[in-house]
Amino acid sequence: MKILTKYFLREYLKFYIICLTGVTAILLVAEFFDKIDEFSSHRTPLLTVFEYLVLQVPKSLMWVSPAASLLSILFTVGMASKWKEIVTIKAASCSRKKMFAPFLVLGVLVSFLVLIFGETIVPMATSRAAFIKNIKIMNKSPRITYKEGSLWIKGLDMSLIRINDFVEDRDKILKISIFNFSPSFSLVKRIEADEAEWVNGKWELRNVTVFDFISKVSMKHKTLVFTALEEPKIFRDEMKKPEEMSFLELHAYYKRLENAGFRNLRYIVALYQKLAYPFVNFVMVLFGLALALNAGAGGGIRAAGLGIVVIIGYWMLFSISLSLGQTGTVPPYISPWLSPVVFAILGYFMFRRIKE
Repeated sequence: MKILTKYFLREYLKFYIICLTGVTAILLVAEFFDKIDEFSSHRTPLLTVFEYLVLQVPKSLMWVSPAASLLSILFTVGMASKWKEIVTIKAASCSRKKMFAPFLVLGVLVSFLVLIFGETIVPMATSRAAFIKNIKIMNKSPRITYKEGSLWIKGLDMSLIRINDFVEDRDKILKISIFNFSPSFSLVKRIEADEAEWVNGKWELRNVTVFDFISKVSMKHKTLVFTALEEPKIFRDEMKKPEEMSFLELHAYYKRLENAGFRNLRYIVALYQKLAYPFVNFVMVLFGLALALNAGAGGGIRAAGLGIVVIIGYWMLFSISLSLGQTGTVPPYISPWLSPVVFAILGYFMFRRIKE
């Protein structure tokens, strides 16, 4: 029995690697043809294109891993059914549940590995890929600098601007400092505001204090129009996206916004999705194992067909649940877990119904 279990595990790992690398390669080819107009119009060197595509690999591997987990378990059990190996197990009075139970342990292990991978390598690679796309391919100059927990940007009037955070869904800046310098680079004016909001095509500063170092006076204003800062698009283009942050980075960013009184449901959903998604690997192993042993999936084509149907169904439910969380219909910290929990429950009851 142990020999057969090891044999099936080897087959599973073989199919897993094939599915993982195969689908990832397809995604990279699709990414290349999707960006080919940008590559050609900006005369991007082949080495830069290659670097960009390589940096897409970690993110693709993570997103493909649940599908690879499902397809590989269906292929493994399907081929075993085709070659009558499952019948042999039954004839030997062996428990199929016990024989395939190590696959569940393997599913948990893969989930934890994907979680670690998604918190370390994926954010770094995705952030670097975004940098290469904007700077090396699109030939854009970086306009925002991250330093000491703040964002620094040069104003249109050559002032130096520091902001604490940008609230994307409100086009609002939290805590802004503006430094104006003389030609000899001595500080002549400093403006401090609690917040700034994009209103009618311009930035409106609120609760403003202006320090004039030449006349040595300070003035307070309830509101003040500021036109030397570019429109909010600059922050959307250059600030880190949720997929470029680890769980801890995104959590810290969201907490700063929440403490300032802003609650962005999209960020909460993205935050808990980082925890929920890796464990879809275990769910897919459980569901696929129960489905294959109950249905007796035979052969690669039938197994692949079953896998594609399940994957489509899962992604439909997953997308709907995320949308419900982002609109507040479902609590945003629950919505990323809805589809894994539903499929885990279905898989559990199907696994219990496996006939010995």
